[in-house]
Amino acid sequence: MKETNYVDATRERFEAWLLKANLPTGAKLPSERELCELLDTKRMTLRQVLIELEVESRIFRKNRSGWFITPNRFVYNPKSLSSLNAEAIRQGRQAFWEYLEQGLAQSLPSEVEKVFSLEENTYKVTGWCGLDKHKVFYHESYIDADFAPDFINKLKNKSFAKVWEEEYGQALTIKKLSFKPVNMPEFACKELGVAPNSFGILIEKHRATSDKKVVQIDLEYWRFESVELVIDDL
Repeated sequence: MKETNYVDATRERFEAWLLKANLPTGAKLPSERELCELLDTKRMTLRQVLIELEVESRIFRKNRSGWFITPNRFVYNPKSLSSLNAEAIRQGRQAFWEYLEQGLAQSLPSEVEKVFSLEENTYKVTGWCGLDKHKVFYHESYIDADFAPDFINKLKNKSFAKVWEEEYGQALTIKKLSFKPVNMPEFACKELGVAPNSFGILIEKHRATSDKKVVQIDLEYWRFESVELVIDDL
């Protein structure tokens, strides 16, 4: 007699419940204890099902907050020069963000040190960006402080692009763009509210002036389920 696969059976019941509940994107699921009662299953079996659905990007979790239905992925063109806010509006989404650390960098990641030197002044700005009440990526931005003195005092809650344009007369272009799957660092996981070492996508962007001088480097750690990367201006 074939042994019952409890995980598959629990997943079938869970899928049926999801279909009947018809929860909207971003909605919070019942607690794991409530789901165990609903599905008549054990906590460990339920957790395996939840992790399977998380890997498929159908649900996501926030530390100390529970499980949620994954919102539609944000279609993101990393080469686009328009702001995240403008692109979010175009897709019917609402962007929000917060800057955390702003000051002179005391050390530089290896990706940045290849371009900027600690012998020169470099600003470091960290923060996160979200869509529809859901944080989607953490970023570190490094800026040539000698080229753009007082940049961090002009930033306030403006976008980087607006500060470059309005304060320095610069419309930056992207000189280098790279993508890499990573286990996100602890500080990024903490700000995004995900478990330590969660999987994500690192997008590295080097922004340059019209004469190809790199003056800003961005390291963006995106939640894997949040974004669809599309470059459509080749």
